[in-house]
Amino acid sequence: MDKRELQDAFRAMLLERESQPGDKLESELELAKRFGVSRNAMREVILYHCQMGLLERTKNRGTFIKTIDPYHIREELAFRMNFSGFEPAELKETRLYLETAIVPLIAKRISPSDIEALRSNISSMEQNVSTPEVADELDRDFHLRLLQVCNNRTLDLFSQVIYLLFRKRYRLRFWTPEAMERSIDFHRRILDAVVREDVKKAQDLLREHIIPT
Repeated sequence: MDKRELQDAFRAMLLERESQPGDKLESELELAKRFGVSRNAMREVILYHCQMGLLERTKNRGTFIKTIDPYHIREELAFRMNFSGFEPAELKETRLYLETAIVPLIAKRISPSDIEALRSNISSMEQNVSTPEVADELDRDFHLRLLQVCNNRTLDLFSQVIYLLFRKRYRLRFWTPEAMERSIDFHRRILDAVVREDVKKAQDLLREHIIPT
């Protein structure tokens, strides 16, 4: 069993057990016997998963499953996605289905402070129309804020799709005052539809807004 196979087998074991944060693992020697490898090979796999933030070793106590902060999962995912080689069309398709699918949840959970923040974002975009680079960041932040309104940490992981699509090489052609004005108009109408709980209208507007990008 090579190193990669051992890592896969080790992870499969954790999943099969439905391991939870705080669970203690067997000793290196016991695990090495279980997988039929040397103790050094097993130690390398354990240390690798400690470095990845999945495991935690405590002196005189052993190795435990570690509680992982969702923020670190998101950051790790973001880093890996930057080098993933995903095509822009794949990312846009994901974004389109994601943003339209969460509209019912947004309409249900949006708060007055969320509405105020989104309106403030739109006002800031209007003030920066002549500075498209700044306005485009605000455009991105509007969509990220809609995702945050859902208050769902799992959905929040997918915010990286939006970040990737707003990279300069994809967005440069939209850095014009005319394009920014169009985005502002869409954002205002999308928000109004959400506030009215007109889910279908908001979804239709999002499709019309995202597809040309």
